Amino acid sequence: MTTTDRVQFVGHASLWITLDNRHFLVDTVFSERILGIFKRHSPIGIDLHNLPDVAALLVTHAHYDHLDIFSYKYFPQDKKIVSPDGLGAFIGRFLHNPLIELNKWQTMECSGVKITGVPAKHFGFRFSGLRYTKCLGFVLEGSKKTVYVAGDTGYGPHFREIGEKFNIDIACLPIGSYRPAWSMKSRHLNPEEALRAFNDLKAKKMIPIHWGGFRLAMDKVNEPIEWLKKLITGKPVADSAAILQPGESIIL
Repeated sequence: MTTTDRVQFVGHASLWITLDNRHFLVDTVFSERILGIFKRHSPIGIDLHNLPDVAALLVTHAHYDHLDIFSYKYFPQDKKIVSPDGLGAFIGRFLHNPLIELNKWQTMECSGVKITGVPAKHFGFRFSGLRYTKCLGFVLEGSKKTVYVAGDTGYGPHFREIGEKFNIDIACLPIGSYRPAWSMKSRHLNPEEALRAFNDLKAKKMIPIHWGGFRLAMDKVNEPIEWLKKLITGKPVADSAAILQPGESIIL
């Protein structure tokens, strides 16, 4: 199992982040379908029979394509789950893992890596009669490198604020589920907005996420990444965008 500082794209919004020999999985979704309706359009980019010994499992919000309860059966129940404030009660109905809830700008330390909850312009819910509206991004700070995972979010001033507070090496930014704009613009980024956010964050590199896995809106499954490629072709930002297929990773 590799211990180099790295980020691996598992697929859709799922990421495997390694910092200081500690492994973290974010928005872990291994199921072939979510809600029994939305099928996976690309392979799962991780070996389910050789999973890392994670220090923590991070959840940005309650939506089914980010919180898949069935996927946690692959991990021992002593592994910490970190979520936005208020979501732990729901997770605790199904799992017995230690639960840690964060608010915006709240920081915890896990195996020497600092994890900070940061703002996201989004909302979360489950079809259970209850709403879990709080959403977070996460900034993970190792001794040498810093990774920002936006989760789901619309564009807003929070990107500039996050960029002012952290020296970000890798920004993992969502680019899909943006059509129709009248419904999605307030809570998702399109590729053009993701590039604006990347600029606001002053990050060194960008990994586009939230594409290619599940078609959850009117944009086609690979439309977001094709749009992004067109936007960056022949421009300096092309050197900063790491477009990964599921299972591919970038060394920090």
